[in-house]
Parts: sequence; structure tokens; C-alpha cells
Amino acid sequence: MHRINLIFKKEMKSLFRDKKAILTILLPVLIYPVLLMFFIGFTVVVQSNLDEKISTVAVENNPPQVLIDKLNDHEKLNVVYSTNDLDSDQIDAYLSVAHVDGVENYTIEYNSTIETSQFAANRLKSVLTEYNEELKTSKLNEAGLEASTLDFVNIKSEELMGNRDDRIISMMMGMFFPFLIMLYGITGTYTIASDLSAGEKERETLETIFSVPVKRFEIIMGKLLACVNVGIISGLVNIISMFPLLYAATVAIPDININVSFVLLFYLIIMIIPVMIMTSTFFIGLGLVARTFQEAQSYGSILLILFMVPTFVVMVPDLEITNLVLSIPIANALMLMKEAFLGEYSLIRTFFVLLINLSISGAGIIIMNRLFKSDWVIFGGEKG
Repeated sequence: MHRINLIFKKEMKSLFRDKKAILTILLPVLIYPVLLMFFIGFTVVVQSNLDEKISTVAVENNPPQVLIDKLNDHEKLNVVYSTNDLDSDQIDAYLSVAHVDGVENYTIEYNSTIETSQFAANRLKSVLTEYNEELKTSKLNEAGLEASTLDFVNIKSEELMGNRDDRIISMMMGMFFPFLIMLYGITGTYTIASDLSAGEKERETLETIFSVPVKRFEIIMGKLLACVNVGIISGLVNIISMFPLLYAATVAIPDININVSFVLLFYLIIMIIPVMIMTSTFFIGLGLVARTFQEAQSYGSILLILFMVPTFVVMVPDLEITNLVLSIPIANALMLMKEAFLGEYSLIRTFFVLLINLSISGAGIIIMNRLFKSDWVIFGGEKG
């Protein structure tokens, strides 16, 4: 174990002397805040403009004057009498009425792909709902009845899982954060593994390492630990870089409650370690087969895509955690990480997922070790 630790420290020092490796890990710390600040600022400006914009609505077929007055009283609606359709840039929505059996039937025509048109339709619906309630109350009063006479059922909804807004935020974080941790963790192992295997073959530095009285298994395990460590750091750094923005969001919007506990962070690390071992073993093994760093990157890019496919499972809304889902490597860890953000932990599921991912990781270590012990693989048939 002492020799593995020495190899690990040696590889970590070499990696952090490499500007490319440091850039791979730290660049997101600089990029994410800028991108997210731009995105949030842009969204706020667009939303503010939509809220302030006056919606122009066209009416036809002579709606009742009471309704016309209510539409005119709405500070965000500009009512015009026109037969122009929605293709006109000047009209956001179109309102028409038809009288059938004494009932006023209103039709709102709008373009759901245009946000200004969607806003106009929502404003019309709001006015029509209010108009309908007032008309119903007026008719019942004329008949000497209370408006509540028609209310046979009262419906009240209660959120069982605490504050609804907080739960929605936790759900979004549960989809977004595990995805990013895994995405950049796997990408980090992909970049570093090629350098630790094919890169050293190309630089012909493996001969120097072999001259030291250290077993090849100890060498490859030291490299594996370094690769896994970089993958975990890469994933966590990307998430930590977002914490200042999350803090700023809680300060700007007091109603938002974002809570990331130590238990949650520990659970995320526990779930990501087997996946990082799994991806590192296969990337290093592929790098050992390759003859050059570029060749390893080319082969690895195909494997990277295969590893990326399961990460998108967590983005599927309302996906039920079944035995099939728990049997899919990478995706199973992501689903449990998603549940953890909602405060839901299952010991049985956790052990089951860890067993599957660690079993595959163990198989990967065996394959990687056999490749590293083969002189034909390491030296391309020149030796041994």
C-alpha cells in the first residue's frame, strides 16, 4: 500500500505540474459564474420586458360592453377592433364571441410559440374568468340566490412533503447537480487517463518506472487512484463553483430555501467513487492499447459517448426507480443521487447500486492490470 501511495503522489504531482490538467479542472470555476450570471440577467430582463409590455388584442362579433370595459380597464391590454390574424406583428391575440342557446362562447386565438402572444392569452383568460364570476353572481342575485349555491364541492390541496417551492427547487437541483458532477467527473478521467497511459508510452517514461523495484500492479493502482482523484475533484469543483451563485440567489430571493447538507455531500461522493473507478479503468486500459496520446483520445471519445448516455437518464422527468433502472451502471447512481436531494435515502438500494458499480469496476481493474502486465501491449511487441 505504501508503494501505491508513492506512485499516486508522484502521478498527482506530475498532473498538477501540467497546465492542461489544471486548466481542465479549474476553468469551469471561472466560466460557470460568468455564464450563469449572463443567463440569469438575460432571463430577468426578458421576463421584465414581457411583464411590462402592453398586449394588443383584437376583438370581434361585438362582445358585451361590460366585458369591453373590463378589457379596457386592464392596464396591460390594448383593445382594437380588427379582422387581422395572428400573423400580424401588431396583434398578440384574437378574441371572438358566439352566442349559442343564451351562452356566451369565447374563443382565444394565439400563437403558443411566441411568448408575447402567450402572455396576451393569459391576460385575456384572467379577465374572462373574472367576468364569468361577476356574471354568475349577478344572475344568481337576480334570482334571489347566493353565489355559493352552485358550489357543491370545495377543494383544498395540501402539500404533504413540506414547502412546495422548496421541493421544486430540490427536484431541479437533484436533476441538474448529479448530472454535472458525473458529466465533468467522467470527462476529467477521460482526459487524465489518456495521459497516464498512452501519454507515458509515447514519452517512453514507463521504462523508467519499471526500473524501480515496484510491482506493476502497484504502479497501475497508483495511476488509477490518481485518475479517480482527478475525476472526483473535477466533478466537485464544478459544483462548488456554483455555490456563490446559489448563495446570491437566496439573498436576492428570500423565499428560496436551498439546503445542501454535509450528509448529502458525503452521499454524493460515496456514489460517485465507484463510477469514477469504473470509467478510469476502462479509459486507462484503452490508453494502454493505443500507441499514441491522440490515438487514445480518439478511442476514448467513443467510450466517453457510451458513458455519457446513462447520465441523461436523470433528466427524464417522473422516471420511476425500478430494478431495471438500478441495474444500469452510472444511471443507477445518478437516480439515487437525485433522490438524495429530496431527502430520500434507501439503504438497500444504495448497497445494491454500489455492489453493481463496484463489481464492474473490479472487472475493469482486472482487465487493466492484465493489459499493463503484458509487454506486448506496453511495448508494442518490441520487448518480451
